[in-house]
Amino acid sequence: MLTLLLFILIGLFILMLLILLIASISYSSPQALSREEASSYECGFEQNSLSRVPLSIRYFILTLVFLIFDMEIILLIFTPIDISEATSVSYIILISVIFIILLILGLVYE
Repeated sequence: MLTLLLFILIGLFILMLLILLIASISYSSPQALSREEASSYECGFEQNSLSRVPLSIRYFILTLVFLIFDMEIILLIFTPIDISEATSVSYIILISVIFIILLILGLVYE
């Protein structure tokens, strides 16, 4: 009974602390910025165009290609472990060679 009361009191104390934290954050947060404060500073010059240029899709595709190659290299790291535990070593070596050839073809294609 005493432990239940202690848990309830601790829970209420934590709840009050969270409410106090949320209230203090909402009161101390900055208010809406004016147009001059929100604009980017361009060495004293007026801004002619948007400061954000849309990202080219080529950079995004290149990033995906690098991620794919990174995952493939991670798979190649564990190939020696597979060879040491495998019963058919020639099969694993054949699969690894095919995998490396695919990597090289992808690199040439890029």
